[in-house]
Amino acid sequence: MALDQVVYRRYAPPPSARGIVEHLWVVRLPAGAVEREVLLPDGHGLVTVAVGTPGVHIDPLTQLRIPDASGVRGLADRAFVREQQGPSVRLGAQLDPVALARMGVHASAHEPVEVSAVLGAGVEEECVTALGQGRDADAAAALGAALAAHAVPAPVGSPLEALTPVLRSVVEQRGLVRASDLARDADLAIGVLHREVVQTLGITPEAFLAAVRFSAFVRDAVGPGPVRPQDALAVLQWYLRAGYPPREVERFTGLSHVELRRLETGIAAALGLAA
Repeated sequence: MALDQVVYRRYAPPPSARGIVEHLWVVRLPAGAVEREVLLPDGHGLVTVAVGTPGVHIDPLTQLRIPDASGVRGLADRAFVREQQGPSVRLGAQLDPVALARMGVHASAHEPVEVSAVLGAGVEEECVTALGQGRDADAAAALGAALAAHAVPAPVGSPLEALTPVLRSVVEQRGLVRASDLARDADLAIGVLHREVVQTLGITPEAFLAAVRFSAFVRDAVGPGPVRPQDALAVLQWYLRAGYPPREVERFTGLSHVELRRLETGIAAALGLAA
C-alpha cells in the first residue's frame, strides 16, 4: 500500500486534558486500501473511535485474529499487528500511564471497554458525526475534553499520586530502569509497588518496563506515527543478526533473544512472509 493512501493527523490535547491525554490522532484509509501496522506496547492506555470497515488485531504469537472496534484499552504487554481495510477512519487518544486509574477504569489491552461505559452516552456519537463531516480536529477536541471531564486528581498522599511522576519518568527514560528504582523513587516497599502498579496499570512493574523498552527500541528506528510491520520486522531482523550478548539484548529491548525471535517469526507470519 502506498503511504500517500493513508492520511495521518496528530493533534495536541485540549488544555483541560493535559496530564491525561498525551496526544490524539486521526487515520483515514480510502476504499480498496489495506493497512497493516504494529501496535507497540508503549506503556499507555488507548481510546479509539472507529468508523467504517472493522479492523482486526493479529496476535503474532498465536496468529489469533481478534475483531477491533471502538473501545478503551489498557496497557499492552506485547506487540500486536493490526490489519485494516478501507474505507475507514479512526480517532485515537493516547493516554497518560495513570489516566485510566484516574478515571476509575479497569480495562485490559485485549478486552476493551465500550467508550460509552467510560465517557457516557453521546460522546462517541459526537465524535463519529464530526469525523463523518471531515471535522477531525473537532472530533479530537471533543474526545480529549470528555476524557478530561471524567478524570479526577490522584488523592493527596496516595500510592497513585506517588506513582504518577515515577511512571512518567519510566517513559522518558525509555524503560531503562529497574523495578527497585521505581520503588525507591516512589518511596514504596517493593511489594507495595508491585501491588499498586498491578492495580493501577493492570500489568506488573517488570512487564511495564519491558514494554516501554521494546517500544523505545523500535521507535528509535522507525520514528513517530503508525509502525509498518515491514519496518518493525526489518528492525528485529537486523538486531537479531547483530550478535549482541543475551543480557544486552534483554536490557536494551525488554525481550530475550528467544522472545524477539518468536515475535519476528509471528510478525512475518501475519504478513504471509518467511522470517
